Amino acid sequence: MAGKVFDPAELFLFDGAAEALDDVRQAETAIYARGELIYDGADCPRALGVLLRGRAEAVSPEREGAVLSAFGPGAVFGAAALFGMEQSYVSRIRAVTDCAVLFLPEEMLEQLFLRHPRTAVNYIAFLSSRVRLLNGKIAVLEHSDAESRLYRYLAENCGEDGRLPGRMTMTRLAATLNMGRTSLYRALENLTKKNLIVRKDGKMEVVR
Repeated sequence: MAGKVFDPAELFLFDGAAEALDDVRQAETAIYARGELIYDGADCPRALGVLLRGRAEAVSPEREGAVLSAFGPGAVFGAAALFGMEQSYVSRIRAVTDCAVLFLPEEMLEQLFLRHPRTAVNYIAFLSSRVRLLNGKIAVLEHSDAESRLYRYLAENCGEDGRLPGRMTMTRLAATLNMGRTSLYRALENLTKKNLIVRKDGKMEVVR
């Protein structure tokens, strides 16, 4: 499996708490083939997933063609299924390429927080950032014109090369944003005219 590999030592949990790494040495690393489900709302591990290698995407359980987000090595998912009564996960995580995922079970995290309080502070900071991101998305929905939704999606999901996530066609992008293709192309044209995105040679650079 080629490609960038994420070092667990760089995970936000261990910022200022490198000694805590020894407590997770026995965590399981699972391998997934391209197209395989990593997380499913009906059947997911009670664990924090860390993508070590490969690319994955979160898709809506209601609309299979709607890609909520795409991510690569270092991405973290599964927090919504931890430390609560709710057993399910809010979206499905699917491997876009062959993937390696490190799973940190809820019980392991609980012991980690007790033994190394700094990791608990780091986890709270991580959750706070997720809440701020969610608030931002809610604000976009409240201001739900096509241009705002498209710009936010591109800003969050275009890679460093300026390209959309793998397999993200214009048809899938329209489904993801719940808009027609005509509205999508009109929004792209308007964002380009406003210099909020730059389109060249099949790439879209987001002006942040």
